[in-house]
Amino acid sequence: MEIFPTPQAIHRQPVAGWLSRLTVADGLLALILLAAAVLRLANLGHLPLSDAEATQALAVWQFWQPDTAVLAQGSPAYFSLTSWLTQLFGFGDNVMRFVPALFGVGLIYLPWLLRHRLGTQGALVTAVLLAISPLNSIVSRTAGGDSIAIFALLLLFIAFIRYQETAASRWLYTLFAALGLGLTSSAVFYSGLVTLLLAWFIHARLGLSLFVAGWHVEPTETNWRQGTAVAAVVFVLLSSFFLLRPEGIGASARLAGEWVQQFGGTATLDPLLALVRYEPALIILGLIAIIWAILRSQPLALFAVYWLSVGLILLLLQRHFMANALLLTLPAALLVGIMVNAAWRRRWDWFSLSAALVGAAGAFILLVNLARLGRTVQLNPQEGTLHLLVILMTILFIGLVLYFVAAEDSTAVSQGLLLAVLGFLLVYQWGTGWWLGQQGANDPRERWVSSGTDTDLLELSDTVHTISSQLANSGTQLEIATTLDVPALNWYLRDFARFEKLNALPLTPTQQLFITTENNESPLANGYSGTDFAIRRNEPIPPTERSATAVYDTFRWWFFHESTAVPPVERAVVWVRADLLTGQP
Repeated sequence: MEIFPTPQAIHRQPVAGWLSRLTVADGLLALILLAAAVLRLANLGHLPLSDAEATQALAVWQFWQPDTAVLAQGSPAYFSLTSWLTQLFGFGDNVMRFVPALFGVGLIYLPWLLRHRLGTQGALVTAVLLAISPLNSIVSRTAGGDSIAIFALLLLFIAFIRYQETAASRWLYTLFAALGLGLTSSAVFYSGLVTLLLAWFIHARLGLSLFVAGWHVEPTETNWRQGTAVAAVVFVLLSSFFLLRPEGIGASARLAGEWVQQFGGTATLDPLLALVRYEPALIILGLIAIIWAILRSQPLALFAVYWLSVGLILLLLQRHFMANALLLTLPAALLVGIMVNAAWRRRWDWFSLSAALVGAAGAFILLVNLARLGRTVQLNPQEGTLHLLVILMTILFIGLVLYFVAAEDSTAVSQGLLLAVLGFLLVYQWGTGWWLGQQGANDPRERWVSSGTDTDLLELSDTVHTISSQLANSGTQLEIATTLDVPALNWYLRDFARFEKLNALPLTPTQQLFITTENNESPLANGYSGTDFAIRRNEPIPPTERSATAVYDTFRWWFFHESTAVPPVERAVVWVRADLLTGQP
């Protein structure tokens, strides 16, 4: 008999204990994280960087170039974290988008830290809603600090709740670290911080509490000092690129000014329209959850309602700050998760599963016929009538089935319908998120996009590199001049050491290659040979008169991505000196 365990036994015990604690919920969470990672990381460098992304990427690239003035930082946290990453994996488009994508995946795990309040089912549903959220997925695939800001905001909220419940110092330090991270991320973090504080104030003034009555943890003076030190260290290190660029602290301070500048303006309600367009699951289920939360008076659910309401007011005040739409996804997802967890306390039976299957099948039948109606009504009105008839018959059939099931068990019907609506909307939003991330991120016909970089810009870059190899015997030594101020163009031609930007064409041009705007009367037409490329696509100009089929046109775009709207295209011409092409001096 062994009195003391062998080293092998000591090594095996923790592993065996860890494996034994894994549950089905843990496995489901792993699948959700995997799905979120696929949605955010797949083909990350497939689309070219937009102008806004290229501006931030150029700042990172120029920092590592000798004798080069560094551009102003957009997001200091993004700059600091991405700069180190480029020294390991280079300056590819996928590398420039990797840090936001990583924080986007991390966001999906955060509700699991609050599962004791949300419930296991509620935490999983919240994670699913955030994972397939088109807005959260597209911002995670965009170079910049918005994804970092949303992560820091939710982490700050969860850390505060956990600290008040446990009084553990690690949660207080996590809270301050999240605050330091958020203040260096993006202006949208200030929107989130203000809405959280206002929601907390309203919640407290109404005499409500997120915690047990009388349960309030006051940090000691030592804890305050240590927590403040943690926030200061995180803030300074991320702002200054770990003390290598002290002027970055000023860039972090300017984020607050950028946020204040978002108030007012005459812009339309694009953030609200984007939320309705891309987040139907949160809109539909969120409205139901708001009513449920008011009737049930559940503290955390009511706080989410106040948070959502304050966020909506801020969204209306900052009408042209598109990133504010992201804020509403956090309280809405939490609220829906709490409601679904309460609805799933009852075990599933034959009635609830039948209601779920009928509801889901009916929803997909309605979706297909509604989509076909939008596609065919302009070409064949009679066929459109057929689809309308199928829609009406489907609604009637679903109503009759649910009526008879409700006669036996009304609770089963409501539970089954909730699952059916949730499942249907999840499938729809996955498709929308995939399209937006893989193809629509640079299409200005999408509500989220105002202008996008055309994929022809990649072809332009390849063409210039090929010409350089042929004429200068080097892929980066060609003499290039441009009159364009396009950050994306500067990004893709960054490696050319003899690349210069001009305010106007010289009277006697001598450069080997020029890149100019498209102009039928260009003075370069005599001594140069040119080829044009599309470089940017702008938002389509709305028609002066409303189309008779505007509603159907919208359905065709949502479901099939077919549109009669043509976004204006900005084109550039690559001019190569004629004597170089002919070989004559």
